[in-house]
Amino acid sequence: MFHLFIAGVLLFIVTNDLEAQGKKHDVIYLKNSEVVFGRILVSDSVKGIRIENDCGINLLAFSEVDSIQQYRDFMKTPVKTRGYYNLSSLALLFGEGRDGYVPVPSLTMVNGYQFNRRLFTGLGIGYEYYDYAIMPLFLDAKYFFKHDVISPFISLKIGYGIPLQKYDNENWYGDNYDTYGGVLVSPELGVAFPVGSSDAFLVSIGYHHQQLSHDSYQYNWQNPEDVYKRRVYTNFNRISLRIAFIFR
Repeated sequence: MFHLFIAGVLLFIVTNDLEAQGKKHDVIYLKNSEVVFGRILVSDSVKGIRIENDCGINLLAFSEVDSIQQYRDFMKTPVKTRGYYNLSSLALLFGEGRDGYVPVPSLTMVNGYQFNRRLFTGLGIGYEYYDYAIMPLFLDAKYFFKHDVISPFISLKIGYGIPLQKYDNENWYGDNYDTYGGVLVSPELGVAFPVGSSDAFLVSIGYHHQQLSHDSYQYNWQNPEDVYKRRVYTNFNRISLRIAFIFR
């Protein structure tokens, strides 16, 4: 009899656990970054959404809702909706340079703030090499269209590239040319693969524009003292293939 009682208790626990796992629970993400868990009772474009949870029945207007998803596990850790984030990335920049079409690396790191589930903005710094090494400083903004197993996004970097060394072609006097920075613009399209409840792995492709300039000297061979200096501007237009990881 005792064995039958234990078996009955175990069967009851397993049955209830399977039933709980089989139930779908709704998750409503609001535009103010709040998250509401529960079971949707009514969804009406005029009357709004009625959702039931341990706190009772809540009435939400459609204008408050950002998106609705379903989870089988009600206790699943919700996706972080705002706060600090760090994004570190490695890219290859494809285009013609002094070494032909050999791609050059781009290392960047962004520290920023996530305003909601879709919008991320931050300040970035990095290291890139064209005809000489530069340090890009930029503003970075990302917008995610949805949050799922794969989340597509668009990204835009706008900033300035600061030279870290001089142009290595020596002039008549044996000095390297002075170098100057320029505008950086880099739009990208990509997808994010969530890792856990907050982090994500990102892959993107985009267009990378960096303007740089350096001094150039022209000499009068009949009179070596006559030296003419001019500024030479170069627009580096590249295709970027980037992988990144975001920590939140």
